[in-house]
Amino acid sequence: MGCGISVLTGASSRFDLNAGLNDRTQRIQQFEGLDNMLKWILLQRKESRETKQEINSNFICYRGVLRLIMNTPYEQREGWIIKVVRFKGTVYMMQIDTEEQKEKKKWTTEKEKTFCAWGYKFEQYMSVQEKSAVVNENEEFCCMFRSKIGKYSFLFGAEMDGYKAQDKQSIGKLVPNRFVEFKTSRRVENERQDRTLRKFKMIKWWAQCFLVGIEEVVVGWRDDAGIVEQVETLPVSSLPKRGMEWRANVCANFLLEFITFIQQNLLRDSSDQVYNVSWDPRSGFKVQQDSEQFFPPWFLAEFK
Repeated sequence: MGCGISVLTGASSRFDLNAGLNDRTQRIQQFEGLDNMLKWILLQRKESRETKQEINSNFICYRGVLRLIMNTPYEQREGWIIKVVRFKGTVYMMQIDTEEQKEKKKWTTEKEKTFCAWGYKFEQYMSVQEKSAVVNENEEFCCMFRSKIGKYSFLFGAEMDGYKAQDKQSIGKLVPNRFVEFKTSRRVENERQDRTLRKFKMIKWWAQCFLVGIEEVVVGWRDDAGIVEQVETLPVSSLPKRGMEWRANVCANFLLEFITFIQQNLLRDSSDQVYNVSWDPRSGFKVQQDSEQFFPPWFLAEFK
């Protein structure tokens, strides 16, 4: 799913997130796996044969997997499952839904869909897009990043919300610290809401931005009717200080411990050797073999 990157603009600080709500193209809920990333990898592999520049990495995944793992030490409600396979020396990781998550998606309420739509509309308001244009929730802009965690190299994809530039024509080469993350959140009016924000939301905001070098989160503080009354830019570096009952170093260290375990214990290199690594807040970790194929046939065909 493609579209151009949203360029941050100076929007007013009060607007209605319900504008065009009934005309929007709603997000299609379908599992895409790693298909888009694998297509990109094959394209880069073809080009590397000509340039002699390899794209080898210890791990390949989407940012969401890394954020999920980083937040695990403080997750008390939802478990997760990550499919893992080692192929040609690289560990590929992909999140799949638990049975509870599958059921939850079946019964998504209209209110939950509206909350999601408000987020897309806020992004439109904060960018140079035409404000009256119909929002298409299936459009996204994805970038590929290289990083190191401890001694391990990573190649991962991440959907990006916006970019600071004068206009699209002046963007040039993308620079990580010029990306921004857009968030909408209920304005804080009592102690319970403040605790929810600082304990549960800010840890996710921080991890999401930290992994790709984003330095600012642009937050639209809304009321229950979907009216944004204040826009605030939060430095990502301030989130661990403002957070409650979580520490950034614990998250980072846990991620390193997890990938070290995967690297040292799931050793067989074969596209047919797939593992389901799962975690549940009640029962902890479990590793099981999985008989389902991880890669699509067209990807494997390129390596024969």
